[in-house]
Formats: sequence, C-alpha cells, structure tokens
Amino acid sequence: MTWEAKLIKHNSENRIAVYFEKNQDLIARIKQIEGARWSQQKTVWHLPDTEENRVRFNIAPPANSLPTSEGITQIEKFKQWMCSKRYSESTITTYSDALKSFLIFYREKPVAAITNEDVIIYNNEYILKNKLSSSYQNQIVHLVG
Repeated sequence: MTWEAKLIKHNSENRIAVYFEKNQDLIARIKQIEGARWSQQKTVWHLPDTEENRVRFNIAPPANSLPTSEGITQIEKFKQWMCSKRYSESTITTYSDALKSFLIFYREKPVAAITNEDVIIYNNEYILKNKLSSSYQNQIVHLVG
C-alpha cells in the first residue's frame, strides 16, 4: 500500500494531508490518530501539523524548530560529556532534549552570548506560558543556569 503525506492549509489551519487509495484498514488506522478528519472539499484525510505527526509521516520539521548548527554542535558536546560521566541513556536523552528546546528558543543568539537573564526569560515566556511541569523547569534551570 502506498501513501503520500504533505503539508496543506485547510480552513486557515496548518495540517498534514495523507493521500492513499481507499482502503478500509488504512481508514480505520488513520481514524485512530487524534484530530484526524476527512475533508469532503479536498477529498483527503488530514491531521494536525504536530511534531509527532511529522515524524509519523516522514515530514521534515519546520526550519525554526531546530537549533542552529552551533547549537547542534554544543548539544553533541554535552552528550559526550554526559556519556563520559556515565549518565544513563535516558538521562542523556532527557537533558539533551531540554537543552535543544532552550537553544531553539534562543536560535537567533550565539550560544556564548546567552546569559542568566535569558534563562529567566525562557522560564517566564516558554515554560510558564506553556504550563510545562515543574520537573521540566528544574531540569532547565539546573542544566543552563
């Protein structure tokens, strides 16, 4: 069974369209995805444009959802340092993902120019605004503070 997924605008909303020949098994599977809807107008199944759905359907993340090449280099160095300290794979992933989120937020700023004040701004404008958990907040503060 072949399918194709691509980004579309539907009713002024960013969505992922999934094209495939009519197949009851595929229709049943796509209905299981949260937010999946059929568009009579476009004659296509479409889903919310989320990171999870982009991964599921092999669609590249938006350019502004990745750190700069400098940020990626720093994340790799951080992972190597954590490996050398014998942190668990799970801990390395958790902290690396937190660092990635922070560096995406400050994508336009050189890593060396990030200050403690920037950590406070990130806390207020990203963590608190998005109602992220206090454990995530603590990870960030300990990681970059």
